[in-house]
Amino acid sequence: MTDKPITRLEHARILKQLSIPLKTPVEDRTFSQKYTEHWVALMNAHTEFMLAMCECFDGAQAQSPGKWRVVRRRLVALGRAAGRCVDFVAVLGGNVPVGVEPVFASEQDEQEYLLLAWFIAERAIPFIRFREDAIDEVAAGGSLTIAPGDVPRWTDETLGDPPARP
Repeated sequence: MTDKPITRLEHARILKQLSIPLKTPVEDRTFSQKYTEHWVALMNAHTEFMLAMCECFDGAQAQSPGKWRVVRRRLVALGRAAGRCVDFVAVLGGNVPVGVEPVFASEQDEQEYLLLAWFIAERAIPFIRFREDAIDEVAAGGSLTIAPGDVPRWTDETLGDPPARP
């Protein structure tokens, strides 16, 4: 008998949608309060930015400078939230100098460090930099054409209802 937990039905549905083998072990983890606060603040800042973007581009008319200022402010707020997460990652890693191996107080600190550091480096920073460059281009009077694949992903495709069966 194995000591690995059996994959539960709710896990199996998600694994199937992601095309991951159903026998993949799944562990339930609880994040610390501080991690959760930083994560939620980052996700809320992203949501506020995207809502401002949607409002700015809702309709075919040229947008007012006021709406663009709101978009820029929300992007700055998103960058600050990401910066606070970077600071928190440093705390989780023991506040060691760059180039020195992090020192973790617990296994949970290490896991939270790895997850948040990956997300910031691979998703948040590329997304924010792309948007900053795009907004700066428009603010400078340039034209901007963005194809769907140009924008760095914030998250993977959302997991919604499973596709309908034929």
